[in-house]
Amino acid sequence: SRGPKLAIPRSKLAFADMGDKGGGGDCVKVAIRCRPPSTKEIANNEESIVVMEEAFGGEGESGQVILSDPDEKEEPAKFAFDIVFGLSIQQSQIYESVGKPALFKTFEGYNGTIFAYGQTGSGKSFTMSGATGELRGIIPRVNEELFAYIKDQQGASTRRFLVMCSFFEIYNEIIFDLLNPVADRSKLGGGLQIKEHPVMGIYVKDLTEIVAEDAHKVEVLLENGSKSRAVSSTMMNSTSSRSHSIFTIKVHQKDEEDASRNVFAKLNLVDLAGSERQKGTGASGQTLKEGANINKSLSALGNVINALVETANGKKVFIPYRNSKLTRVLQESLGGNSLCTMLATLSPAACNYEETMGTLRYANRAKAIKVSATKNEEASQISRLKAEVEELKKKLAAGGTGGGAGGTLTEEEREAERQKFERQLKDMEQMMSNNWGEKAKLSEEHERQMKKLSEERAQAAQALEEERSKRLRLLQEKNDLELSLKGVAELVTSLPKFTNPPAVLTGDLPRHWLKTHRALRLNFESLEQQNTLVLVFKHAFDEDVKLWGEGAEAEDVGLMTTGLNRCLPKLDKLRKAGEKLLQLEGQCLAEVFELNESVCKAMAELETFLQTLEKQTSTAEGQDEEETESKSSAHLEQVSKMLNLVQRQVQAKEDELGLASVEIGQTCEIVAQFSQGCLAETPDESQCQALRILIADPRLASLPAGMPAKPLRDYEPHEVQDTPPTTEALLRQVIRWEGLVGKTKKSAADLLARPPPKFILDVIVAVKAATGFPPNLDESWPESRDDRLARFQQIREAVEEALGIQIDFDGVDVLKGKEVEKTLRLMQLVAVAAARCQSSVAADAGRAPGFARAAELPTMLDAMKKCIEAAKNVVEVKRSQDSAARGDGERSLEEKILNLEELLAEEARARLAQEEALANAERTLQETKASVRSATAECERVQSETMAGAPDEEQLDLEKQLEELQ
Repeated sequence: SRGPKLAIPRSKLAFADMGDKGGGGDCVKVAIRCRPPSTKEIANNEESIVVMEEAFGGEGESGQVILSDPDEKEEPAKFAFDIVFGLSIQQSQIYESVGKPALFKTFEGYNGTIFAYGQTGSGKSFTMSGATGELRGIIPRVNEELFAYIKDQQGASTRRFLVMCSFFEIYNEIIFDLLNPVADRSKLGGGLQIKEHPVMGIYVKDLTEIVAEDAHKVEVLLENGSKSRAVSSTMMNSTSSRSHSIFTIKVHQKDEEDASRNVFAKLNLVDLAGSERQKGTGASGQTLKEGANINKSLSALGNVINALVETANGKKVFIPYRNSKLTRVLQESLGGNSLCTMLATLSPAACNYEETMGTLRYANRAKAIKVSATKNEEASQISRLKAEVEELKKKLAAGGTGGGAGGTLTEEEREAERQKFERQLKDMEQMMSNNWGEKAKLSEEHERQMKKLSEERAQAAQALEEERSKRLRLLQEKNDLELSLKGVAELVTSLPKFTNPPAVLTGDLPRHWLKTHRALRLNFESLEQQNTLVLVFKHAFDEDVKLWGEGAEAEDVGLMTTGLNRCLPKLDKLRKAGEKLLQLEGQCLAEVFELNESVCKAMAELETFLQTLEKQTSTAEGQDEEETESKSSAHLEQVSKMLNLVQRQVQAKEDELGLASVEIGQTCEIVAQFSQGCLAETPDESQCQALRILIADPRLASLPAGMPAKPLRDYEPHEVQDTPPTTEALLRQVIRWEGLVGKTKKSAADLLARPPPKFILDVIVAVKAATGFPPNLDESWPESRDDRLARFQQIREAVEEALGIQIDFDGVDVLKGKEVEKTLRLMQLVAVAAARCQSSVAADAGRAPGFARAAELPTMLDAMKKCIEAAKNVVEVKRSQDSAARGDGERSLEEKILNLEELLAEEARARLAQEEALANAERTLQETKASVRSATAECERVQSETMAGAPDEEQLDLEKQLEELQ
């Protein structure tokens, strides 16, 4: 089949390095394949800029690749290659032109290498591995024909075959064995090492080699190895290879009649990771680091190819094989004892012009590289090994001097050299004695160990899973949020490493949750303490109310006045404590909502990540769906269960705050009763009625002044208003504002001043979650403008149907931010309709009779204060009237008590003043005594100094002072 051709005038073609400078069969063979446009490229209407003129490597056949500049700044470039595959090429044809010749050269005893090169997403892995059926790639077809040929040869000749396979990858410049993978790559350090042997050439030390008896065995090895290979999702490829992989098939042939015909060879099947640019892949974090290492190794490969081209042209240049693990492994393939085929893959899209041009130039240089492959004969290798053994024995016999340098070596250095040669000699003799039976025996032993290790890992994984399930049950029984958060943090740290995991799997988010919970716990403790303080103030207030009531029952106006005077200061303290309680409750609610939102977001991210892994599993090559589910689902489902437990516990904390309340109804009823006795048939009697309305329904306490004081379900449509405070108050009857405004860090009043469209929908969704109204409302945010208008129209129609009215509202005004009053009126009507649809039992769920919540407490206390102040005024007037009627000679019991208290206080003050005066006199006396003692001592000193004779003036002065003091 031929690919599509672009009609380009030959006069406008720029011929860029067309000729095959290598010429002969000792050059690297280069094949070019261009994949069809991808679904994404078709959706983006990407122009196809690649034209292929096919050729399959036949005698005298030559193909061409024409690449056009999408910006038309340069002339179309034309490249010539012996093998060119078009867009519609079949996988079988690629194998016939590339894979089959390499395989049969391997049977002849020549080493071979096929490596796929190209940008990420250009089809390298598909070309090498393919899919099922006719879409099988080069590697599975090589496997099938390898054992089909062996079967034919062993049945018709005296030749016998031994096939051994190895599989490894180079990930971030570290070599990992894919047939013997490690559980945690980070603990392996530098991975496997590359060694060079004078006879065996370049090899990977300690790499697992398995004997394969049939094609099925090789398929199993490929499957098991591919499961451990590093892949990741990028913007250009959902299953992008993040490492270079090399699958090696070694074929040993033995002729039972003619030993001189014994040969061996190996075929390296290399799938290189694709070159990529960060802006195209959108890589970040670990994926970005992987891409950098991939590009670094491919750049080193390009430098090696350039140096080899210079060498092929007769120049002597240094070839930097050691600059990368990749070039070191491919050293023999590119410039040593191996035939080599490079299969370059292209993308036809205009957006990949630079990468496609780079790949073509890369391939054009590679075809000029000359290789010198020789036939690998067993007899020749054994002779060379024997020569090496003899040389080592001579060095060992010389005492490890290295052939003449012994005079300059110390005894320790000579011993080290001797041990080194002994190890080399042992390795050489082992290589010579390794016959087919021993190799097969070693392979079987290794497979037994691998199987045993696999079983032990499975048992350990099962035990770990049982332990995690047991721990989850214990956490559910304990129902402690902090213990659950610690459990999540410990669980994610024990999981295998994932590429680009969500924040919850890195452990950062669970640790942040623990810090948040500690702050929340302190706030909850403060809230409990404040609630206790409120109860203490309430108890003190209740005692003063009782004193007022006792005075009323005894018709003692003075006692009533005392009780009322004491009530008001206590009520002020109770109100301040209630305000502090409301503030602390708001802080706790904000932190709980923030934690709940973070946990819900983490659950959604984890679900998306799991879906991505499953998608990669279904499309990745060689991936076993059941095994991948064991790796991802088994671990991530456990994390998901833990997060569900945490979310329920956080929700319980939220409900606990929602149910927090203070028993105030009985106190309000007593105040209303006593006030009613004082205010009967007065204008202030309405204060008692207002208080009793709040006692009947404490939720009315949150309504602003001027709104009807009745349950929300009893509101008529014309009674709603269109202001932010009334909208906030009515909606507070059915939803918790803290959960909504916490997302925006703004107050409800700020948001309602000009409500954003999405905020309005969030409010309606919250109403639906609390009451079930509006029914059948889609909770997702519409992407298109028309869908948003349809959503608002649905809300309007639901309210009109529930209330039986017509509403003046247009969703266009919401999107434009106009007619805010109409929007607020609709939101209030939604609250009324929701309250009517909700049963009274459901509305009062969780509320005990006589209890008020923190948000309702201040209003109820204010209502009591108005009643008490009005009652106090009435009582004081009555007291004045009674006092005037009795005259000055008669005093009430209260006045006498007050006078006695005043006299007692005056006596106490006098006694205190007298005690203070006595204390001052005592202090003065003590100071005087100290001065006398000091003066006496000084006199005695002067007298002893003067001994006899008339006293001097100083002595006389001191004696005079002493007499005055005495």
